[in-house]
Amino acid sequence: MNKNTFHRLRSSEGKGMIGCMLSIALIAAAIYLGIVLVPIYYQNFNFENDIKTTASRAGARFFDNETIVKEILVLAKKNEIRVEKENVKVDRFAGQLHILVTYSVPVNFIILERDLNFKIDASSFIGTL
Repeated sequence: MNKNTFHRLRSSEGKGMIGCMLSIALIAAAIYLGIVLVPIYYQNFNFENDIKTTASRAGARFFDNETIVKEILVLAKKNEIRVEKENVKVDRFAGQLHILVTYSVPVNFIILERDLNFKIDASSFIGTL
């Protein structure tokens, strides 16, 4: 590399084309990750709120476990999340209703594929007659 080529890659102010290209690459990677991950986390946020609402309604209205599981599966479909019946656990203990939903979302990045694992826990007091 001769002196003129080096001078074009790096200016006297310390700013150069290599730093600029690296900054652009990092910004592009951050934008890509945002585009891929934000919708997944947004769906999980909405699903978690729906489950918490369901838990409070189920405790107040004495829903049986099967009804709760069916409602959660409907909510998962509404939020475009793949949840199987086996991923929903409903327990009643000491006057409380506990709902645990676990699921994974496969994410395909350009160079690798990874599963994002989510665990939603909601509980409510069971109403009394």
